[in-house]
Formats: sequence, C-alpha cells, structure tokens
Amino acid sequence: MQLLAILLAYSLERSVTLSRNLHWRRVVLRWQQWQTKKTQMGGDSQEKISQWRQHLLGEVVWAILPALIISFVVALFDSFLIAFVVGVLALLATMQCRAARDAYKAYLAAANEGDSAACAEQLRQLRRAAGRHEEAPVHELLLWIHLRFYFAPLLYYVLFGVFGVLVYATLRDMKHPRNKAWTQLQLVLHWLPTRLMSFGFLMVGNFGKALPVWLNSVGNTPQNNFVALAKVADAAEDLTPKHEDDVTSTALTTVALLKRNLLFFIVLLAVMTIAGWL
Repeated sequence: MQLLAILLAYSLERSVTLSRNLHWRRVVLRWQQWQTKKTQMGGDSQEKISQWRQHLLGEVVWAILPALIISFVVALFDSFLIAFVVGVLALLATMQCRAARDAYKAYLAAANEGDSAACAEQLRQLRRAAGRHEEAPVHELLLWIHLRFYFAPLLYYVLFGVFGVLVYATLRDMKHPRNKAWTQLQLVLHWLPTRLMSFGFLMVGNFGKALPVWLNSVGNTPQNNFVALAKVADAAEDLTPKHEDDVTSTALTTVALLKRNLLFFIVLLAVMTIAGWL
C-alpha cells in the first residue's frame, strides 16, 4: 500500500495543481494563527495555554495537533481504503514546492539568456524555498529542497505512516522561535533523511570516492545536515562547472543525480514490498 501511495502521490504532484488552501504549510500556519487569536481573546484557560506554548515543547505539541487528529481518525476507521486515500493526500499536501520548480526553470532560462540579474533573483527564490538564510550555490539549494519536499516526506511516511509525514511537514513549515533548541530539533529531524538520501548517492554515483565522505557524516561528531548532504553529493558526482561562465551544467547534473537517487529508493521500496518487509 505504501509503495502505491507514494507512486500515485509523486505522479499527481507533477500533473495536478493543488489549491494553496490544501497545502499542508497553509493548514499549519492557519492553525497557529487561529490559536494566536484565541489566546489574545483572553480567559484563564487561554492564558495557561499561552504560557505553556512559550516553551518549545508546548509550541510543537500544539502545532502537531492537526496531524494527531487526522492520524487518530484514520486509525479509528481501520480501513485500508481510507488509509490509502489519506496517505496519498497527505503526501500530496506535504510535497508542494511549485515555487521552487518555477524558480528553477526560470533560473535555467535566465542563465541561457545570460541575464545575471534574473539568475540572482531566481537563486534568491530557491534559497527561500529551501528555507535557507545564507547564500549557497544552486546545486546545494536543489539538494536541500529535494530532501525537504520529496525524500524526507517519503521516508517518514514509510516509517510512521500518515502521522509521520504530517508531523514532519508540520515541523518543517510551522512558525517557530529562532533559538538553539529549535536548531537542534531541526538537526535531529533531518539527520536520518540526510544520511539515507546521501547513501543513495553512493549507490548511483561514485561509490569509492563518496564512501569515506558519507562515513564521516555518520560519525560521532554532529554535522550540519545541509553541509553533509552537499559534501557527499560533490563526492558522488562531478558538480564542477565546465567553464567559468557555465551556470547551468551543475544544476542539470544535480537534478539528474536526484532523479537517479529517487529511482533507486523507489526500486528498493518495491523489492522490500515484494519480499514482505513492508
């Protein structure tokens, strides 16, 4: 069932334009906005909730309530069909990154026309879609966008079902405090997806060159997930521009690597499903 849901969701994500009101990010932000308005209305109970939400744990628990409710309803019905349909919809709602896809296409078009200003603007849009504040090369942004919107939802859906993918997307998209605790939470949340996705690069790229880099990324010393992913990709595939003015080959090579990587994991899921391990 999981494999079929994933294949259907990926196919629909490419061919169907989902209303912005159905994007999980929009659902989460509206939920948080509604809770903020309720808190401002006052009342003893709302004041206690507001105090509880001042802590990171309280804020996270409150944000994932929609995911908990949906997962509970699916479990309550105990229906294969309902679980399948909700799984497809959950994946579809959490994988929406059309802005990034449009920015990538516009980036390639601007690069081919030699419009450096337009390239810089589209690169900024990609950085925004990736949730990054620091400047980064286009291939690193594409890697991170793919991880956040495609690979991580797939992984958490396989591991924990509808609950897993919705909780992950909630923690990815919710409004949050910028502090050390939140940074640590994001490090933990993306640690496993980063290592598994980069392991796929070994399988579809230069295994011998990338293996030491990948092993270093899973060592005892915690690493920045964004940096770790980029390092393994650089080792698995030659992402060096062909010449100084070449700003498209690296992006195209990265996308080709990501497609091979995704296909590898789809095949792996198919084998595990046939073997009865899923």
